[in-house]
Amino acid sequence: MILYYSHGKNKNIKTRSFYNALLCAFVSLFFIIDAHADTHTIRNLDLRDAWTYNYNASHWIEQGNLQAGKSMYGEEEILIKNVPDILQGADWIQTAYGSKNFIKDTIASFELKEDAEVYIIHCAKITNKPSWLSKYTQVEGKFESVQEKFGLYKKSFKKGDVVALGNNGDTRFPMYMISIVPASKQITKLSGKNIIDITTLGAVGDGLTLNTKFIQQAINKCSGMKGGGVVYIHDGVFVTGTLDLKSNVTLYVEAGAILRGSFEHTDYPERICKIVSFRSKEHYQLLFAEGEKNVTITGGGIIDGYSIGEGWPFKGRNNEHERPRLIRMISCENVNVNNITLIRSANWTQYYEACNKMNFENISIRCYTGTNNQDGIDLSGCSNVVVRNFNAICGDDAVCFKAMSMTPAENILVDGVFSRYANCNLVKIGTETHGNITNLTVRNVQGSARYGLAIEAVDGSKLDNILYENITLFSCANPLLIRLGSRGRTFEGGPDPSPISEIKNLTIRNVKNLDIAYVEQRNGPGVGSAIAGIPGHPLENVKIENCDFLYYGSIRDNDFIYRDIPENEKTYPEFNVFGTCPAYGLYFRHVKGLECNNVIVRVKNLDIRPAIVLEDVTGYKFRDIETESFTITRPEAVWVK
Repeated sequence: MILYYSHGKNKNIKTRSFYNALLCAFVSLFFIIDAHADTHTIRNLDLRDAWTYNYNASHWIEQGNLQAGKSMYGEEEILIKNVPDILQGADWIQTAYGSKNFIKDTIASFELKEDAEVYIIHCAKITNKPSWLSKYTQVEGKFESVQEKFGLYKKSFKKGDVVALGNNGDTRFPMYMISIVPASKQITKLSGKNIIDITTLGAVGDGLTLNTKFIQQAINKCSGMKGGGVVYIHDGVFVTGTLDLKSNVTLYVEAGAILRGSFEHTDYPERICKIVSFRSKEHYQLLFAEGEKNVTITGGGIIDGYSIGEGWPFKGRNNEHERPRLIRMISCENVNVNNITLIRSANWTQYYEACNKMNFENISIRCYTGTNNQDGIDLSGCSNVVVRNFNAICGDDAVCFKAMSMTPAENILVDGVFSRYANCNLVKIGTETHGNITNLTVRNVQGSARYGLAIEAVDGSKLDNILYENITLFSCANPLLIRLGSRGRTFEGGPDPSPISEIKNLTIRNVKNLDIAYVEQRNGPGVGSAIAGIPGHPLENVKIENCDFLYYGSIRDNDFIYRDIPENEKTYPEFNVFGTCPAYGLYFRHVKGLECNNVIVRVKNLDIRPAIVLEDVTGYKFRDIETESFTITRPEAVWVK
């Protein structure tokens, strides 16, 4: 069952059961044992080797049943020469080549779904083993790649234990690998009616064979079955080009299996969208659907776009019309994406346009490889959406709401986002904002991001009844940007001219950032948070409560306080839209109806600017405001211009 949540004047929870019948039919098809992302034995792989310009986390890959003569894939192909008998049928984690340079204590952790023996396959040339490995016992066994020999180290764990992995111990030699052997080697496979195993149609999971025609054949057959069917992908690395998802089909990528996108652009034929939107002419996707119903992607395995670095395999920058997305769905209904890991997309990981009744749950994203635009999820013009338990390491925004067609979006709930690193914002509305967005709630978010949180409307969209709450930023360059602008960009078939946007009834609650990062670009450190409309078009009814904001500060030139600040209403709405703000903290400009309750504004480095500046703000109420100021503060801690 999916719950649609809305807040504000109508504080109600609307329960819809549209998905109950579909789920009941789905479950009756087969028996599922713990269909959670990762592999049969592990869950919740948490990778700490992630920060700006560090792409290692996206190349850690879970794989099942590794055999001699096969390859494990990180950034490079590692051909396995020999696998000892004790590791036959095990689950594996291929680590990234670059992770050998990690020198902190814990690089990753995961939880065991059952009792198991965990093996660390460690390079034999490293004689001075890392201290954490002393808790493991060296055992007999011969594991070799074509390049190196490795020793085996074993430790027993119980179901529910968290396995912490340390550093490699030596940066000169290859990174170790992990193998997990469950106490019970019985693995329940899917069985029942309306299931098509792609290998029965000729698909080969060797990481080399192109399987597009076999998988598409399975999709087409399942769609034609009474009640729909399941496309079953298991035990291997299956390479494919573009697949057209159909109504009443479940794409089931089993834990330990990998569905991998081809690195040949010719394997991605154009898919021309019917909908008129700002992105309607970007024709390349791995998984595509338009106008379909009851589409599910699940199984616990991995879908891999195989974009392993900037310029490879899809060369170029600023070429979003050429690079395939991992998933794109348009005008679809009853979409369910859950218990799946999505990695290394060549563009946005997921893009959904004008879809209705959607559920996303237990999704892991690892899409930060140096390729541009690797958002975690983009929802545009979609209504009645629930996103829960979303874990993302990505090269752009983790969660992004857009409005690229004129289809209005409403009733969206995001509950539970965690990100070790996002190379832009953790959560963002914008920048493409043509259609309206109402009744959007984002809550229970934690993570590190290059910037922070952003709410933007600059192309005619009306944002109404927006709530961000219970958000913790571990490190960012700026915790908050709210910007109503007038860029006025449109698209073929869109409004011309584009109207002025609106932002109203906005609440920011229980938000705090535990650290603030130095910004080496975009005007340098201490920019401050802009919360601004434009002349004659203010933000309306903004509430900020129970928040604790830390800023970088460090500005000592009072010219930044008193300078004339350009409106820049047509400028791209980044957090430095005004350059260095006159406040080191919150700069409110063109706001009608502002309420701040129980708000702390702090600064990391001594700064001459006020903590809070109000310019063209009417109807404001402040209660229990705590600011940090200094003897050099000018003209006062809270300044109304």
